Amino acid sequence: MHKIIGYFLLLVGLATLFFSFTGMYQTFVNKKPVVQVMQLKPLHLNTQYGPIQMDATAVNQILNLSLFSLFMIFLTGLGAKVAGIGNNLLKTERICETLKEMSPTQIAQKQKDIQQL
Repeated sequence: MHKIIGYFLLLVGLATLFFSFTGMYQTFVNKKPVVQVMQLKPLHLNTQYGPIQMDATAVNQILNLSLFSLFMIFLTGLGAKVAGIGNNLLKTERICETLKEMSPTQIAQKQKDIQQL
């Protein structure tokens, strides 16, 4: 049962990593537009030299790219953790199977070898 769960978690983690990497690549090479999460209005400043209007499109783009990057970094970390858990489950299952196949004298010999290190 641990093998099935381990392989499933490994595949889910790798799929999440693949999704986040392709999403970042497509966004940063302008193949896919960034989702507009935050929309700032143009700024109107009154100075002593008269009113100044500043366009907020560049600020909006930088802000949305930053939020998208943080989300994709979070997804990358999440995918790596899930894949690591799946890998550890597979590793422990392999160790358990190896220990079941060994005789008690072989296990005792391995313990002595480890203590000598």
